[in-house]
Amino acid sequence: MPAELMYIHQIIVRVWCESGAGWSATAVPVTPQTSARDVRDCCRDPGDDPCLLLSVHPLHGVHVLRDSELPLEVAEALGPEVQFVLKYVDVGKL
Repeated sequence: MPAELMYIHQIIVRVWCESGAGWSATAVPVTPQTSARDVRDCCRDPGDDPCLLLSVHPLHGVHVLRDSELPLEVAEALGPEVQFVLKYVDVGKL
């Protein structure tokens, strides 16, 4: 297929990231191939504590995305009310 006919479906998701100063939003471009691990790695600094990527929806609740899950599919399935949150975990409590 010619390059000019190819269309890559991409959206920007806002990921709410926990930090010492509270919460901040990071805009992350996602494509159909972008995994939850990719999004997590985009938002966190190397050497940071382990973290989880969560989807939060007022009707569907909170879901921990597995590394291989695709945030674009989650966003399309749950609609504009879904929010993504990067939550750091205390390894000592696992």
